[in-house]
Amino acid sequence: MVLNSDVNKAAYFAYRKAQMVAMGTERLGVIHVSDLIKPCMRNVMYNKFTPLKHKSMTTEDMKSMFFGQAVHKVTNLSTNPDDNEIFFGYNYETDTPVTRDEALAMKPDDPKHLDIIYGSADDLIEVDGTLVIVDKKTTGSIDYFSRATSKASESHREQINMYAVLLQKCYGREAKKGCNIYISNSISKEKRDIPVPITYNLGKQEEYLNTMITNARLIKKSIQSKELPERTRCFLCDGMCPFINQCFGEEDD
Repeated sequence: MVLNSDVNKAAYFAYRKAQMVAMGTERLGVIHVSDLIKPCMRNVMYNKFTPLKHKSMTTEDMKSMFFGQAVHKVTNLSTNPDDNEIFFGYNYETDTPVTRDEALAMKPDDPKHLDIIYGSADDLIEVDGTLVIVDKKTTGSIDYFSRATSKASESHREQINMYAVLLQKCYGREAKKGCNIYISNSISKEKRDIPVPITYNLGKQEEYLNTMITNARLIKKSIQSKELPERTRCFLCDGMCPFINQCFGEEDD
């Protein structure tokens, strides 16, 4: 006879495993836009140098990521399927685009990956003739973003501006505005579920391109030399960086 407790246990761990499988999305290459927007390249390299089996995640961390993955998989904001989950591959050393097929044809350890910036924008929509890059963000801080005076997170704005650079470099398309849609990752019967779009004008592409190339070269140099880049004091240092044991314990540069 099967005990209810045994079924509960089996169902629980089956669900947890399914969550992990759902988060296992394809990620080509080495250098990604999500790396380039970080305020500290040493933080990026600690993460890249740490083997996957030594990385940790709590179920609370997983909850937000899992919900985010689910939202991205089922929400296409454009009438054109090609304008959803737009692939970017850009060789910043030769100033040329790289297609998904070309990237897939390269072996994972091909050193050419270190010359390529990869990324994926959620959606492109056109509003009265203006092309807009839209990026969906699940958040536990929906009350903050719901305020009339709130702005999109600085890193989220920077991410979309970098997508705009890649959109022009890879596809010759010019986006003028960015929009982050903030979606609550919690459910409350006492509060209506209202997604919050925050739109803004995009900055100068030349400035963002320079930042992208500078940070990409720092990552490439660090990987090739197996040496960490200079650390940067930033908001990650106080409660948000999981590598403080290594970083704070080392001699000052």
